[in-house]
Amino acid sequence: MKHSIATGIKYIFFGIAWGCTCFVFTCLIGSAVGGQEFLLQVFNDFARQAGGSVLVGVACGSPAVIYQVKRLSRALQILIHFAIGIGVFFPTALTLGWIPFYPSRLLYTVLQFLISCSIFAIIWLCFYLFNRNEAKKINSKLQELENTPDDH
Repeated sequence: MKHSIATGIKYIFFGIAWGCTCFVFTCLIGSAVGGQEFLLQVFNDFARQAGGSVLVGVACGSPAVIYQVKRLSRALQILIHFAIGIGVFFPTALTLGWIPFYPSRLLYTVLQFLISCSIFAIIWLCFYLFNRNEAKKINSKLQELENTPDDH
């Protein structure tokens, strides 16, 4: 139980870190492309914008704890993680103006949702490939240690 709580807290802070990092990089890129006007929009609503970034980070990072639940299929784990992440991101993005909402242009909103889902899938795939590569490295090192004769 103690391990589960510690793992959950780790994932929450991991999500907060990613949310804040993405917020900072978005501000840097936005200011480079849109100039001071972009930053003024962010800073005029800074607490909500930063809070939204943290919320989305937690919603995307903390559900990764689901991969610790071995009795669930990998597909169900991915579906749960994805549903929570996109389920928090998209309404937050609409509310905070990250994605403009035009009621008269519903197709535009649907397209934005599909683009968001695609971006989420790409980010998830990058994390998956990175972690799979790290696991291979660790397993390789463990195999080396197993095959090394004892000098004792």
